[in-house]
Amino acid sequence: MILLCFMFSWVQGQNCGGLVQGPNGTIESPGFPHGYPNYANCTWIIITGERNRIQLSFHTFALEEDFDILSIYDGQPQQGNLKVRIPE
Repeated sequence: MILLCFMFSWVQGQNCGGLVQGPNGTIESPGFPHGYPNYANCTWIIITGERNRIQLSFHTFALEEDFDILSIYDGQPQQGNLKVRIPE
């Protein structure tokens, strides 16, 4: 099994997110396509089979400068598993 942890961290506050399993899925911020709540902290876990790959495609994406962070981990959300962090 492959575990990919996909986190949006908007400082701290309301928790949101979920679990995505299967061949495809959709991840949206709370309130999409409108604004999300201040201080939201969203974590999505993506799980797929052992030999499957996970491909992330962003169709609409915007971060509020100086506040929003996107982190993508391969496995548990620990520093050694960090693959992408925006902004760096």
